[in-house]
Parts: sequence; C-alpha cells; structure tokens
Amino acid sequence: MRRSARHSLDGASPVISLEGTTMQLTLTELDGAINRVALAGRLDAPGADAVGLKFTTAVVSLGRPSIIDLSEVSFVASMGIRMLLSGARGIAQKGGKMVLFGANELVQGVLDDAAIDQLIPIVTTEAQALDALRA
Repeated sequence: MRRSARHSLDGASPVISLEGTTMQLTLTELDGAINRVALAGRLDAPGADAVGLKFTTAVVSLGRPSIIDLSEVSFVASMGIRMLLSGARGIAQKGGKMVLFGANELVQGVLDDAAIDQLIPIVTTEAQALDALRA
C-alpha cells in the first residue's frame, strides 16, 4: 500500500492519497471546513478492507461535513455499503453530515436497491453535494 501527500492545483488544499490493490482513497479539504473523499476502484470486501480505516479517519475522526465522490467506483458490495453507512452514522453522532455523489449506473442501482438514500443523501454532481451539505 502506498500513501502520498500532495497539494491541489491551487496549492492551498492538502490532499492525502492511499492506494491499495483494489481501492484508492483521496482526501481533499475544501475551504478548510469540508472533506472531499474520492474513492476509486472496487468497493467490495477487499476494497473496503484496504481503505476502511482511512475512510473512517477521514470522515468520522475529523468530524467535518464530507462529500464522497463515487465517480471512479466501478462496483460496490455489502462491505462497501457497510463502510459508507458506518461513516455516515459516525459523522452524524458528531453533528456532521455526509453526502454521496457521482455514482455510475451500476453503483447507483446497488445503492438504490439497498435504500441507502434513506440514510445518506445521494446526488449526481459535486455542486449538488455541496448544496446538500449546506441545506
């Protein structure tokens, strides 16, 4: 597993990347108050194992409102859903909110079948996710 830190193009927002065999997680601070977590790869049992602790740290431990970019997630299974739900519950206990966005048709179908939208807001774009956090 490889971890790297870098800055976004504007040089102001720290980014933390974690790359495993099946999943990648990139954390970016937006305006110093919102976490943007980008996931890439298969969010199955090995994928959730690869990034689960870092996801929990990024979302729950920091206690900031978070938007989760699923645009590069190709597949999601029960362990991935569990990871997302645990993150949402944890941040809610700290008074924060989490919003998912950018899921492809397959991933969105799985999230819909599991009725995740009853517990975590799911929107199409990053702008909509930011708006949902502010609502």
